[in-house]
Amino acid sequence: MAYIGNSPANIGNYQIVDNISTSFNGSLTSFALASGGTTITPAKSGQLLVNINGITQQPDDTGTHGFKVSGSSIAFSSAPASGDTFWAIFQGQQVDIGIPSNDTVDTSHLKDNAVTTGKIAQATILTEDIANSQITVDKMAVNSIDSNQYIDGSIDREHLVADIIDGTKIADNAVDSDHLAAGSIDLEHMASDSVDEDNLKISNTPSNGQFLSAQNGVPGGLTWAAVDALPSQGSQSGKYLTTNGSAASWGTVDALPAQSGNAGKFLTTDATDASWATLNTDSNTTTKGLYEMANTIAANYVIGNNNNAMSAGPITINSNISVTIPSGSTWVIA
Repeated sequence: MAYIGNSPANIGNYQIVDNISTSFNGSLTSFALASGGTTITPAKSGQLLVNINGITQQPDDTGTHGFKVSGSSIAFSSAPASGDTFWAIFQGQQVDIGIPSNDTVDTSHLKDNAVTTGKIAQATILTEDIANSQITVDKMAVNSIDSNQYIDGSIDREHLVADIIDGTKIADNAVDSDHLAAGSIDLEHMASDSVDEDNLKISNTPSNGQFLSAQNGVPGGLTWAAVDALPSQGSQSGKYLTTNGSAASWGTVDALPAQSGNAGKFLTTDATDASWATLNTDSNTTTKGLYEMANTIAANYVIGNNNNAMSAGPITINSNISVTIPSGSTWVIA
């Protein structure tokens, strides 16, 4: 077809579509697309700029108006007539820019946030690629830290939760006296039969037969002391052990006087011999010819029912003291 000015040429990303007007006959609507004899396949109708008889046609992927593209064919909504002119440009063809040469792409060629996880190869992040103080708890998987990640001596008291250390975390024989607070060992902490002589603070070394005695002024307040020997027990049957304050000896128990016929009597001695004596229940007995009594009543007294009482006067009854004479009883003061 004729053009005003220079005819279009395939330049850059645009291609001249081969003339298909020789196939127009007023009935065909679909025609194959090519450029320079090579089939072209536009992705969308809008990639073609089509002109029929000098009139630009509307691209419409639905095929209702103008034309639409289907694969490598163009279909018009109405068949072009024989003798109609046609020209078209295929625009938006992919341009192959090739693969950048080695070591030609640097950070200036990358858009911010353009590198994602999928673009990072496994095991390619090294220690020197991570800025200092950039690893936080949120970036560490649960149970990912073990003893191999701790520097020796890096665990301090502030890193331990209160009451977290129990017996299973203490090595055998690791606790000594330096770790025990003063006064912290009570009776319930000591096993039965665990305290022997070696554990007691005693001031001296014992000898066989000695006993442990409390003594002021010695370390620990305890000392081993000797037990005074008993005097010989031979031929001492029936005797008792006595002391004069310095030495012990056996003493003889004086024999009791005969007990037969002495019921109700008490044992007495004249400092030489023991004898039975009759208990005098009233020191003021009539056997002496007199009967004495106090002339002052100093305690409350109640005469027994149907009993008579007699006193030698005068009699003084102290203040707040009373003598009660029941009905049927009599008190005579002579």
